[in-house]
Amino acid sequence: MKKHTLYTTFVFLLLSVQFVIGQDKGTVKIDALVSKALANNVIGVDNKRPFSIYLPPSYSTSNKRYPVMYLLHGTGDNHLNFVDDKEKYATIQGLMDAGVSSNRFGEMIVVTPNENTQWGGSFYVNSSATGNWEDFTVNELVNHIDTNYRTIAKAESRAIVGHSMGGFGAITLAMKHPEVFSVAYGMNSGFLSFTDDLNPNNPDVKKFIEAKTIEELLATKSQISIGMLMVAQAFSPNPANLPFYADKPYKIQGNEIVANPVAYSKWLEYDVVKMAEKNKENLLKLRGIKFDCGDEEHIKLIEINSRLLSKKLTALGVPHQFEQYNGDHRNRLWGLKGRIYNEVLPFVFDNLVK
Repeated sequence: MKKHTLYTTFVFLLLSVQFVIGQDKGTVKIDALVSKALANNVIGVDNKRPFSIYLPPSYSTSNKRYPVMYLLHGTGDNHLNFVDDKEKYATIQGLMDAGVSSNRFGEMIVVTPNENTQWGGSFYVNSSATGNWEDFTVNELVNHIDTNYRTIAKAESRAIVGHSMGGFGAITLAMKHPEVFSVAYGMNSGFLSFTDDLNPNNPDVKKFIEAKTIEELLATKSQISIGMLMVAQAFSPNPANLPFYADKPYKIQGNEIVANPVAYSKWLEYDVVKMAEKNKENLLKLRGIKFDCGDEEHIKLIEINSRLLSKKLTALGVPHQFEQYNGDHRNRLWGLKGRIYNEVLPFVFDNLVK
């Protein structure tokens, strides 16, 4: 009888420990919403947009409300890239669970929408070609999350973070919408300008300008050439200009490549340094701004424009943090020694109202 009692007690304790351990893990769901902002776009992007959502460990056992971090993906990626890796600490859920259990930072909901297009990405802007992605993100997605999940539904408790193209989206959407987001972090942000990679003297830029058909563009096999179509559909869309549904920022005049004035000026509107100057008052309302880049970025304009943005924010008197580290575009992101765990998540949590 005594042995049976001891055995029963042991099993009970074992199950209890397993239950507690289980509660240290959050859950990831894949959800979707149908967007009015993206309906009837001319390039045929599906307006039913999936998103991944990480719910923290205590979500299923409490009535608590949580701050939210919106996490924007980069070019060619989607809503699964931050949650579907087999390595334990190469996913948001793995890093969030580790940080919460060790008290490095607290519980948050993390949302990653799929804002990809046929050519790689939306750049999170409103476009007459690809759809109104800014409106989708800032209005529809945030409203959907606040309505269907237990969030702290106020700007002071929302952050927006992104990598590469998503870093551009995070910083620019925050500076335009401090009434929605209060904290922004850009990782290796795709800040674009007509320097280095996008200089008209770059042979890959010339290939994009010379291409007259989709087939000719694809035949270049150039990441820059093909990527410029993605950006053109975002920054200088023209639904009437087939087959690209966009105007190119340069044109060939004689033997030279020169600015195509109307399209060129539209691209300049998305120069993050110029945007910062225009949105100074909004930037001053944010609770936290940080962005970074590696010293081995293969897209050189990321480093150039990150430094220029930091210099401009300093001149405007906007508090921010900029950091350049030893690494490339992706190799320092993940793991318990990576930047998401040690820089991004603590910065975001510390600056949000819980």
